[in-house]
Amino acid sequence: MHKLDQRLIGFITLFENLTRAKVKDAFIDKKERVVFIVNEGDAGKAIGKNGSNIKRISKMIIKTIKIIEYSSDVVEFIKSIIDPIKADSYDMNNNIITINSKDLHIKAMLIGRDRRNLIELNELVKKYFNNIEIKIG
Repeated sequence: MHKLDQRLIGFITLFENLTRAKVKDAFIDKKERVVFIVNEGDAGKAIGKNGSNIKRISKMIIKTIKIIEYSSDVVEFIKSIIDPIKADSYDMNNNIITINSKDLHIKAMLIGRDRRNLIELNELVKKYFNNIEIKIG
């Protein structure tokens, strides 16, 4: 669990004022990117035409930005988190979501070194959806 510090609150305020997109949550990930989780339907506003909003805010705060669109559908939320990676299919069985891909390179990116990416993905999904576990198939 993370806390919003003064700097992060400033980033959220700047982001909302410039994009008119509502931020549901924000944090700085292990790659030192500022990650904004925006409300459903706000991703387009947040990104801007040809990514103009992201580029402008990124230059202002001197950090790389990632936008994740929240969705009440857990599979759509996962797709938004792992974007631009595209998996072949998503299977849900007893609160376990299996992300399937025939491409080993995609599996490797989803899992990450020492399973770090998969652990981060699970942590982020569990924050909004209780009792959901993600596996790579």
